[in-house]
Amino acid sequence: MGSPSSTSLAFRSRLAQSVSYLRRVRPRVPFFELAVHRAPTLALYRNLLRYSPDDNIRMRVEYLFRKNQHLTGTQKTRRQLLKGYKWLDAFKKAWDGDEKQRVILLRYSRLIAAKVKKEELNRMARAEAAWQARLRSRPILTGTIVKPTFYMRAFPRMKPQPLTISRIIAARIRVRQRRFERMEQMAEDLKYLREEAAFEEEGVQLVGEQHLERVFSGAAAHSWSKPLHDARQHLNALMSRSFARRYEPIPPELVDKARAARREKIANKTRERMRERRGEILPSTLRRARKGPPAHILVRMTPEQKHVDKVIRGVGEVGYVGMVKQRMGVKLRDGGRGLARENGTDLEGEQLRRLQAMEQAYWKDARRSLTAS
Repeated sequence: MGSPSSTSLAFRSRLAQSVSYLRRVRPRVPFFELAVHRAPTLALYRNLLRYSPDDNIRMRVEYLFRKNQHLTGTQKTRRQLLKGYKWLDAFKKAWDGDEKQRVILLRYSRLIAAKVKKEELNRMARAEAAWQARLRSRPILTGTIVKPTFYMRAFPRMKPQPLTISRIIAARIRVRQRRFERMEQMAEDLKYLREEAAFEEEGVQLVGEQHLERVFSGAAAHSWSKPLHDARQHLNALMSRSFARRYEPIPPELVDKARAARREKIANKTRERMRERRGEILPSTLRRARKGPPAHILVRMTPEQKHVDKVIRGVGEVGYVGMVKQRMGVKLRDGGRGLARENGTDLEGEQLRRLQAMEQAYWKDARRSLTAS
């Protein structure tokens, strides 16, 4: 076949020029995922840090890069990169001995000293807040042991449970389910192979081997079933690991840790009660005060009983609260000596409740009379 003619080449050139503006020139991936952007940007960052005149400017460079590292717009990114290259030129001039640039950068360093100090304080505050958040949500041993399962060995129960452990268990559940599905599929495939081999064997017996080629039966049957049997053996080996994990005995070290955690829990609750007796209001104190009786008991309680239940959940043991607790048979920490010093009565609380009940009855009658008129 000969080469194309000059007329054809000219036509192709004109056609390419006419549709060239339709050709896509932008990449199909974001620019910040391209190596041609990432490598020069990292080189710019390293050079800015290397040629920074002092610590203030160096920290300012770090802050600006952290601030702008999530930019995805081309215009904003280009503007910040041009600024970075402009700074790099100034840094290099000062590094090479340019007195004017050195004085300018020294003045700029004094200007941003307050900003750098403020940013450092903010960074320390953020780090401390993150550390406090980690302390609030840190796992605490509850003193019990989670029994071994097919998905996880025995481990101490933690509150809250670390997310990594939850993810491991969830992933193993999904993997085990997929393995069962694969085993069912392979059993079905082996069944189909046996049926095909039996059908083929019947055909060979009817027409003879010279008229029908064996594909699934005879010597070829092993080549079809061997990969499936090997895969089943591999899955059985993996499943045996799950059974070994399920029936693995609990290590004595884990039992010792659980016992130590239980002792620490009791000691912690004891310290908590002592602090409450000294008059401190703790989060557990507020939770206990906000609690109520179970629902099946609450529905059968009268308003008076509900009020008494709310009173005796408080931490006080003198005055009206102490008197109500003594009436209900609550054990007081001083044996009731505080109430004895007050002559064992505190009628102000009861009188206040009677006055409030009278006031409510009055306003109820007043509203009823207004609606009737």
